[in-house]
Amino acid sequence: MARQAAVDRKPTQREELGIESRRKIIDAAGALMAERGFGGTSIAAVSKRSGLPSGSIYWHFDSKADLLAAAVEEGAQRWFDSLPRLDELPSDPVERVERVFETTAAALEERPQFLRLLLLIALERGDSDEVAFAAIQRVRALARERLNDIMRATLEPFDVPGRDELAAQFASLTLSIADGAFIAHHIEPDSTDIRGQFDMARRALIALARELLAEEDA
Repeated sequence: MARQAAVDRKPTQREELGIESRRKIIDAAGALMAERGFGGTSIAAVSKRSGLPSGSIYWHFDSKADLLAAAVEEGAQRWFDSLPRLDELPSDPVERVERVFETTAAALEERPQFLRLLLLIALERGDSDEVAFAAIQRVRALARERLNDIMRATLEPFDVPGRDELAAQFASLTLSIADGAFIAHHIEPDSTDIRGQFDMARRALIALARELLAEEDA
């Protein structure tokens, strides 16, 4: 009972200020590292961007690598929250596929900073330590797992053979499309159509599912 009361306790004003300060630091660090990479981002720059002293940053985080790990995981959670919920998917198979790909494309368009951060840090691995890189690998694995669940649910109404294996393959393909779409958008922002690329993936998934169904009925 005492434990439940502690969980339900409203944070004090001091605690709320600490939570807000931590959020500002993470947001500033994530934005800077997505722009400059890990090596090009200093604690002084994070302090200036967040408006908080460096002492406050070190009070919340032991090192810049710990701060990067927190920025990656926070960005991942926001991205995961924007993906479609399995219990909200339409029952119609085609509508279900369309909802998944439309929502995923929208999430990438609305939160490009998260994907940019992952890719820049992965390419810059030599400048970030193992703590930070481990956070990226962990987030990547969670993203693949989440997409795998979504693809499995998407394919469920089609009742195709080898659905779990096909879902895993399309989850990997979706990540690859996201990687490629970001890089293309970074180089050619005016001519890269992220939604168009995901629409092509949607059409490919539906065509493949129908082809497998036809083979099953033959």
